[in-house]
Amino acid sequence: MKIIQDIRLYRSEQRSENGVFLTNAFASKELNAIIHRIVMKLRESEFSLGEFDHLYVNFTTCDTPQRIMLSENVDRYHPWYRDCSVRIGEELYQRLGTPETYLHIVGMIGEVLTEYFAAEDFDGQKIRSCIAEAWEQGEQMLMVFKMKITAKRKAVIYLRYLDSCRYRPLLRVYDPEEQLLLERDLPQMLTLDALGEIQLSMKKVTIKPRKNAFTEKWKPIVFEY
Repeated sequence: MKIIQDIRLYRSEQRSENGVFLTNAFASKELNAIIHRIVMKLRESEFSLGEFDHLYVNFTTCDTPQRIMLSENVDRYHPWYRDCSVRIGEELYQRLGTPETYLHIVGMIGEVLTEYFAAEDFDGQKIRSCIAEAWEQGEQMLMVFKMKITAKRKAVIYLRYLDSCRYRPLLRVYDPEEQLLLERDLPQMLTLDALGEIQLSMKKVTIKPRKNAFTEKWKPIVFEY
């Protein structure tokens, strides 16, 4: 079972000759950020889509056997994603992606997830709770990303995701009684390559970048407290 990685939004009002939806992406940066925060909160709780981890949701005006329909087709070269069509009316279709449709889109994603992917250990109520938290808290929503625990200290890196589609991580360090010893905003970043191994001592926390060619000359992030 794979933990969810991504949800992408598409639209279509016609099919090709062989019946395949002719899709186009439509989401703005802000809408993509909203959807990504939903995925982050679901991922934090290890929500699974099953044997794949990317879900492509296609809003369509085409006739479909069901209003919400998960495709059974699997791309042999890209088995990590599945398509799900959601049939909507023409009036909503024409407004898709405008700010006044964001909440409606989020609600329909909730329907897709609860109808096809709710499980005994991650039921519809828990799915809806994650979605509500992401929607209501917006850019201030925190996702636990990485943690380091020693006998005397605990360091946690939380992720926030801005409407600009950049991460704004937050670092907190606690003592054994969960008293906050340090809280620091980390720099905004497009990727998470700067957030690799955490080293923690009684008076200092060090965050090393991930080891790859891209970060070869990057310096660790260090705070003393």
